[in-house]
Formats: sequence, structure tokens, C-alpha cells
Amino acid sequence: MDATQVRRSTVLTPEEIERLPVEALGHIPGVGNQVLWRDATSMQGILTIEGGHHLGAHAHRANHHHVGVLDGVARILGRELGPGSYVHIPAGVEHDMEAATDRPCRLLYAYVAPAG
Repeated sequence: MDATQVRRSTVLTPEEIERLPVEALGHIPGVGNQVLWRDATSMQGILTIEGGHHLGAHAHRANHHHVGVLDGVARILGRELGPGSYVHIPAGVEHDMEAATDRPCRLLYAYVAPAG
């Protein structure tokens, strides 16, 4: 990862984020994942969901899922959400994420282990 590291901090410019590899998310067509940061229990990244595509219903057993809409319109937990919107999904809650229009949406996400 092309980043400035200072005592385990990660700092990425928009240009550096743009150059990060876009990885497939399992075998889900139309969904790309750019990992910004991860450790043993948590991670943060950017999902791009192409128009007409979705992740499929799923739940995260242990981690809370935080999602912010960067671009486009996403449908999450039955609501259409545009840029600037935020969603918190507790561990164990089934959810899907999809592009709500024929255009892609980009989501900033974090999987965060519960405190304790």
C-alpha cells in the first residue's frame, strides 16, 4: 500500500486511494473492494457496487458494520441513501447493499470488533 506510515497511522491521498487495487468481493459480480486498512479484528475500505448489482443478504457474526455513502445511491436496510448518509449495522443483523439506480455507488465501510 502506497501510504505514509507514522506510528501505525495510515494516511492516503485521493490519488493514492485511486491507485489501490480493486479486488473482487468473493464471487459476487459487479462489486469491487479497495482495502484502506486492516488489522486482526477490523478493517476499512471502499466498496463500489455497479448499477443493477448487490451483495446479497448476509450478516456479520462478530463485527459491527459502519457504512457511509460516498457517491451514487445505495439501498441498505430497505432505504435509498445518497452521498453523506450513514448506516450502523450491529453484528448479527442480516442486510444487503445494492446500487439503487443504474449507476454505480461507492461506500466507505468499516468492520469494527465490539469493545470488550
